[in-house]
Amino acid sequence: MADTRKPKPKPRPTGRSQPGRGSAPAAKPRPQDGRGGGGGRGRQPDKGKLAKGAAARRLQEKRRRQRTLLWTGVAVLSLVVLVGLIVFLERDHSQATNKTVRPAALAAARRQAGSQGVKTFPSAGRNHISANQQPSNWNSNPPTSGDHLNNPLPAGVYDNEQDMRALVHNMEHGYVVIVYKGIPGDQVDQLREFVDQRDGSKLVLAPWSGLASNGVALAAWQNLETMQRVNMDVVQAFVNDYMVPGGAKSVAPEPTVA
Repeated sequence: MADTRKPKPKPRPTGRSQPGRGSAPAAKPRPQDGRGGGGGRGRQPDKGKLAKGAAARRLQEKRRRQRTLLWTGVAVLSLVVLVGLIVFLERDHSQATNKTVRPAALAAARRQAGSQGVKTFPSAGRNHISANQQPSNWNSNPPTSGDHLNNPLPAGVYDNEQDMRALVHNMEHGYVVIVYKGIPGDQVDQLREFVDQRDGSKLVLAPWSGLASNGVALAAWQNLETMQRVNMDVVQAFVNDYMVPGGAKSVAPEPTVA
């Protein structure tokens, strides 16, 4: 007897792959490595490398701070040295003001210095002579007028003896010439400081062996004061009276010539 049952229809495929003929086998799930999140424990970073990197960064930062501190110290030290140098130079080359010496103080200073005061001499002339000629008309020691060389000396301090024939020409222009012989070094230093502090003034300081005795001579045109020892009040008073400009007692023939 024939089977009259109807065959069952085949199921339609769904979105999922079905095992069986003509379909690709399902992919097996891959183990998680920790980089995409979820699932098992991933690979851990190298702790040794991290520690070395951190140490290198700390060392670089330390060296950077040291360099910064070093250059800051160099800059500060340079600034201090520069300021000190400026202060020293300003102090060393500052122009002094000629102070007034009162009569009573001058009298006491002359007694201490062994000075008899200023002596005035008549003019011995003012002719120019050549370098191979010697004057024959000087009337004081040191001379305060008379024959002299064509060119005066620059103002300032001289460590060595200078030609008196040139210094007489300085006096003709209103200079005060200070010469010394055989005095102690500390007294020479006082005179040097006095002249240095009046840089550019009509002042000349030099040793001169032609003095009759040890001591100091203050010379201007036709005027002379000698001291056995240095007294700065005596020096100051003489400069006030006879150095041009300002020396009210100066009789220099050519006061406006340098």
